[in-house]
Amino acid sequence: MYDVIIVGAGPSGAALSYFLVKKGFNVLTLERDPKPATRVICGEYLPDPDSLGMPKDISKAYWEFFRPFIVHRIKRISMEIENRRFTTEYIGYSIDRANMIRKRLMESVENGLSLSTKEAFLTAKLGDGCIKVITSKGEYRTKFLVGADGFGSKVARSSGLHNVIKCDDLALAFTNEVNLDLPDPEEMRLIINEELAPGTYAWVIPRSPSRANVGLGVRLSMKRSFNPVRAMKKFFKELKIKKEPILRGRYVPVGGISPRIVSHGVFLLGDAACMVIPSNGGGMHLGIIAAYLLSNSLEGESERRYERAVREYIKPVVDLGLVHRKAADFFTRTGLLRRTVGLLPNNMVSEVIKVVKGNYYPLIKVMASMYDFLDMGRSGSYPRC
Repeated sequence: MYDVIIVGAGPSGAALSYFLVKKGFNVLTLERDPKPATRVICGEYLPDPDSLGMPKDISKAYWEFFRPFIVHRIKRISMEIENRRFTTEYIGYSIDRANMIRKRLMESVENGLSLSTKEAFLTAKLGDGCIKVITSKGEYRTKFLVGADGFGSKVARSSGLHNVIKCDDLALAFTNEVNLDLPDPEEMRLIINEELAPGTYAWVIPRSPSRANVGLGVRLSMKRSFNPVRAMKKFFKELKIKKEPILRGRYVPVGGISPRIVSHGVFLLGDAACMVIPSNGGGMHLGIIAAYLLSNSLEGESERRYERAVREYIKPVVDLGLVHRKAADFFTRTGLLRRTVGLLPNNMVSEVIKVVKGNYYPLIKVMASMYDFLDMGRSGSYPRC
């Protein structure tokens, strides 16, 4: 019998595998693909630990996990809205996500991890003092089961932790890595344009002075009039990228953390628990941090410790991002943004970019609360949308 079975070998699953085997756990990690990290549809950006305000042990674990895989340092983030450009200093890094996952898993295997690829999770059942895990290849027994299998988690569904996601709380993100002459290789660009990226934004994340991760998104509640191929081609044309875009997309939950992430020895982690900042779609850093928190909780065999840690260190920034997202929704969907962009204070936009609670938070919260009273094509739940 295993101590822990982890379903999914993405960033969160690889991080948890890494942290647990270092603590001496007997761990099995299941990955449905023949090779981990084959579906890299991601901005591949991580914020500097000093920007997150976490305790030293969390910051250290997070930093040491991804530091060897940094490919480029970014010093600034700009947000372009209509004819205005807001810039704020914010340190972050472009990383090699696939290499990070594979190398960390390889190190974990060397330290005792059992890794099984081409094996899909099917269901789980509570047994006599254990959890029975049924896969496409067989059955296993474990003390604890972790769903790190992304949005729409099968582990969540099989354990009663699945929750209904509104169409308005789900986005589709499309990304390409391209050669691009960058005027400022140390600046990430975020472009707010409702025609180009309805309900989300487009981005240019430098990976070197001549290469970048380029992408855009759309909220599912606004996708009926949206053509992703046409939008990406238009964005490529604006950036003077000559190649044809390759359309690869993934779902991004942007409605806040799942209300339940623990049940009878089953834990959810990363996108499976909707640990994504709703205002910017960033979640890889939260998944790594949550993996460290969960490794500590499993060491003490405490479900409540994990819930408390997530509530203290992960949920506040996700909740704040949801307030920012809803305020932005109110401005864009009522047409106020276009009419008032010239009046927006730089510091207010900076708070949104950094996802911090500053002097403008009370005003932002009022705008967010007003969005909840709007009914502008926001009905329906996934997968109907």
